[in-house]
Amino acid sequence: MKLFTITFLITVVLSKGAIGQQLFIIYDTVNTPLIVNKINCLAKEGDVIWAGSEYGLVSLNGGVSNFYLFNNQSASFLNNIYCITIDTAGNKWIGTGGGGMGKFDGTNWTVYTSSNSPLPSNIVKAISFDSQNKMWIGTTAGMAVWDMDSSWTIYQQFSSALMSDNIECIVKSENDTMWIGTVNGGLTRAVDSALITYTIQNGGVPDNTIQDIAVGANGYRWLACAAHGLASFIFNSPPYVEFNPSNSDMPSYTVNSLAIDNSGKTLCGTFDGGLVRYLGSIYWQVFNYASVALPDSSINDIVIDSTGVIWMATTNKGVVRFNEPLLNLTVEPVYLNTATALKPFPNPSTDFINFIIESNSINNFYKIEIYNAEGKKILNNTIGPINSSACIKMDVSEFTAGIYFVKILTDTHFKSGIFVKI
Repeated sequence: MKLFTITFLITVVLSKGAIGQQLFIIYDTVNTPLIVNKINCLAKEGDVIWAGSEYGLVSLNGGVSNFYLFNNQSASFLNNIYCITIDTAGNKWIGTGGGGMGKFDGTNWTVYTSSNSPLPSNIVKAISFDSQNKMWIGTTAGMAVWDMDSSWTIYQQFSSALMSDNIECIVKSENDTMWIGTVNGGLTRAVDSALITYTIQNGGVPDNTIQDIAVGANGYRWLACAAHGLASFIFNSPPYVEFNPSNSDMPSYTVNSLAIDNSGKTLCGTFDGGLVRYLGSIYWQVFNYASVALPDSSINDIVIDSTGVIWMATTNKGVVRFNEPLLNLTVEPVYLNTATALKPFPNPSTDFINFIIESNSINNFYKIEIYNAEGKKILNNTIGPINSSACIKMDVSEFTAGIYFVKILTDTHFKSGIFVKI
């Protein structure tokens, strides 16, 4: 016997004219000129998203994509792109895995290598600017600071406080403090020419490989660790707090990328656990295939546009546009992977979903609401009375494949969750 029967049409992928209502849009080798689906890095320039892969650069602007594969002699080695930074004049600075660093003004290229400049290595993994317009360049053979004219300062392990020459990321915070994440050399703080390094050995950080850094509100510094999940500390020194699967709902020990969203929360792109938002205290939102049908669980980079849409560079699915604000169209936020969340199971499902309702008193009536992915309420029913607890079984076999939101309410509280029909 069916508890509820609902028939309506919902699709995750809509027409180009309805881009604003799609939860996910995938830009890959099928619908763009990309040669590979592994995207290493992203950068935002107004409404344009730039994405770097092992074979070229793509710009995405709404439904329009432009592809740049650099085959001319002066830029032929710039295809393996590790990082993209855009300066105030709109120049794209490209760090590559062997071709040095390129400046692209939209038409012409200028290429900097270890042969024609003091660049320490032709493998460039990080580029950042300070407020004095000095460029900080991270390579696999040390860090260079360039005044954009003739002055270069080189920092290397045996001539500075750096504990590793393999620079993974460089991020600016207030007062021109630069934070440098390294491979096997911990975290380095640079103020002017003074460097201080924090490692596992001196108790400064939980991991000696820092893959990304984000500067959040209230002085928090967030670290993406290669083997210890997410870490944070306040202002310019330890102690740190560590979050990983052993002590929290963080689903992965490897965090590849970080971003601060439009509400000030920290977003983590993980190696194998999808996209994660830290809400504070013990609370997390985990976006993966089971919760929202996230197309790929391996995320290499994140940027957030002015509307709150999240763009992800993935390992297997190209660039994924996640219109996450659609999830907030319900009355209250949906908190996933917490003790207070409603957890439908099995999830995803082809026929039935189940969820547990618990009660502390007799004769409780509960309201069940279901929303589609556009935030439209499509079910509003009441069940009860329920004594102690009950397992509710719902037939979803006639649902169209897609994402649905279920909310259980009483007069005083509610629980909510997400399920996917496949």
